[in-house]
Amino acid sequence: MGYYINPAAFSAVFTVPAEVADRHLKLAKGGHIKALLYIMRNMSSGIDAAVLADKCGITEYEAKEALLYWADAGILMPDNPQPAADKIKPAAVKKQEKPARGDVARRGAEDGKIKYLLQETQMRFGRNLKSNETSTLVWLYDDQGMDVSLILMIVQYAAAHNKANMRFIESTAVDWLDRGIDTVSAADEELRKIAMGEEAWRIVSAVFGLERRKPSKKETELSLKWINEWKISKEMLEAAYDACVDAKSKFSFAYVAKIIESWNEKGYKKPEDIEKRTGTAGAGEDTGYAAYDLELFEEMLNKKD
Repeated sequence: MGYYINPAAFSAVFTVPAEVADRHLKLAKGGHIKALLYIMRNMSSGIDAAVLADKCGITEYEAKEALLYWADAGILMPDNPQPAADKIKPAAVKKQEKPARGDVARRGAEDGKIKYLLQETQMRFGRNLKSNETSTLVWLYDDQGMDVSLILMIVQYAAAHNKANMRFIESTAVDWLDRGIDTVSAADEELRKIAMGEEAWRIVSAVFGLERRKPSKKETELSLKWINEWKISKEMLEAAYDACVDAKSKFSFAYVAKIIESWNEKGYKKPEDIEKRTGTAGAGEDTGYAAYDLELFEEMLNKKD
């Protein structure tokens, strides 16, 4: 049974920023949304965490957490904002030493956002954080100037994709900082690309028998191009693998890449297209791929960009 909005419900309305629905429905908790709706409905009143907790049916801690979340997202603004100079985002990662355990504890007590970051990460990991993990998170926020919302997006992605380790989180965060990915929308798009690349590699590695190792950056890029951009089928991947092994008696990812590139340029979409163009599918003959100009492929493989 379908539903539609009752027009009578619009007899009384209030405004909610479109950004909340566009960017935060996947990130914000239910309590965050409830708190923001109450705040938006009662903008003329001061925001008090105790009142917010009572009206929304959440704990006072959850209410304070919601206020920090929406402030960090730029939806709410503090009554007494700190001078802009207190928090300057660097253009690229700086090489400061990470804070010691005592410094982490002190910063967690001083800054509610850090306390929120550590608690949220711990909850998503489902365990207590190690000293080096809390140190890295505080380092990303304090020394590298990365927003809590962006760090938690990486943490959430890591936990959901069996990558709940600080090495992945730090390397991803550093890469984002270097490339200027500093908004929720840009980060969301980047995580989407990462997920697409991982799925593309899953398909390619299964065909080539490479499931037990991680791909290089180039292999991920090529897999993404083949699967998502060129729409190469599993059958064509298998054909390219066979052509490579037949020609070189071993598997070579680079060699396969050149074969697939050549087939894509020629418009081959299925193995039958290759057979028709190469004339290897004659009556009574085995269908093979040895008829390719192997010298040309070697030249393509070794050609410098």
